[in-house]
Amino acid sequence: MAGCTASGHEGPAGGELPRPLSGAAHFSADQANALRDREEEKIRSCMRERGHVYRTAPVSDPRRLAAENPYGLLDADWAEDDGYGITAGQLAGRPQDPNASYVSSLPKAERAAWEKALLGEEKNHRTLTLPDGMEIGYDPRSCVEVASSTVYGKRWTELRYLMENLTNDIATAVRDTPGFRDAELAWADCTAEQGHPYRKLSEPRSETRRRLEKTDQDPVAQRSVGRDELALARDDLACQRDTDLARAVTEAQLKVEAKSREPWRREIEEYRAMKASALVKVDRAAE
Repeated sequence: MAGCTASGHEGPAGGELPRPLSGAAHFSADQANALRDREEEKIRSCMRERGHVYRTAPVSDPRRLAAENPYGLLDADWAEDDGYGITAGQLAGRPQDPNASYVSSLPKAERAAWEKALLGEEKNHRTLTLPDGMEIGYDPRSCVEVASSTVYGKRWTELRYLMENLTNDIATAVRDTPGFRDAELAWADCTAEQGHPYRKLSEPRSETRRRLEKTDQDPVAQRSVGRDELALARDDLACQRDTDLARAVTEAQLKVEAKSREPWRREIEEYRAMKASALVKVDRAAE
């Protein structure tokens, strides 16, 4: 049933909704699928060349991930069919890693060699310092990084982490603007009229998660939460539309990004170019 299982509806990925950096770090479900398949192909090849077996692991529904919005804005089609995607995601569960049983069966030394080939070694780590001061380490010699560099380019990992960091910083700054707070208050007044006493856009999701935790995995209780989640998301969406929340977010984001983007303009353009090039290669390979 809708809201309690993975939706089969192929709606838009939410590209019309405002996203930091004009959606530079966002991928549609089709794009994410195609690029991941290409990376997995390169990982398998790399692991095979190093004498290891690697099996591609399934992923959670990429359409649900593509519909997520950093501001809590709802994609119309997905809210109707999937709610917030919380109950559906829990009922679907995490995909099992087909490598887990194989790797666990290997002798200790072979297991360590497999993991080293896939993820690399700390002694070979290259350290990235992000704008917020966080440090990220990765091994450019690992099969994961070799695949990433082949599909996107050598600077992809560095730029990807930077774009994610900038995206989070911009979203946080936008939520702190008077324009966003005023729009959120208008939305809250609307939801209160619908019988939902929320003050923050994040609260309907938080409440749904709390209710799911209390079900103790009982299927009947989970489905009840799923039905309520669907109804709640539809009321949420109606209030977002009635208060023109997306427009308010767009205006607030424009003001925030006028300052925050400029220091990273060159990196943003480089990332966009690498992303576009990778998508072109994937399209050509599929022809």
